[in-house]
Amino acid sequence: MPKLKITMPETGEVTHELVDETITVGRVAENSLQIEHTSVSSRHAQLSLLPNGNYQLTDFNSTNGTRVNGAPVTEAALRNGDRVRFGNIDTAYLSDDQGHREPLPAAVEPEATPAKESRKPTNFENASPFQKKGKEKDPTGLYILIFAGVAVVAFIAALVTIFMLHA
Repeated sequence: MPKLKITMPETGEVTHELVDETITVGRVAENSLQIEHTSVSSRHAQLSLLPNGNYQLTDFNSTNGTRVNGAPVTEAALRNGDRVRFGNIDTAYLSDDQGHREPLPAAVEPEATPAKESRKPTNFENASPFQKKGKEKDPTGLYILIFAGVAVVAFIAALVTIFMLHA
């Protein structure tokens, strides 16, 4: 009998036996198999029984997607040992069918090489929703500063003139 072993971050592993011909997977209680996690869509995917006893996985255009053995899928025939990921929740598909199975490719870490130079593209624009506001020139403020400067100069000139009269 096929099973789906679900690894939940908070509660650990839970195994569900797959007995129905059609099993819906999602976050809400209306699904046959409910996975209560924010990364799982309310109606995330469906498992349909195939004649060989395994299940066909169909993603319902979920927000965070479905992956089988690390590859994003919309439909996939599941085989014993497949790793299925609903959103951020890892599961393992286990079945009694031990048919021909190719080994998974070894995980390869991508090699990152730094750029030799860096230039801003010619069509580069700020895509931030919080655009930087340019300083607006305020002519009124400029006039006030000029008036204050002239007033200070006139005050100093008046003081100098007063001191020169007494001498």
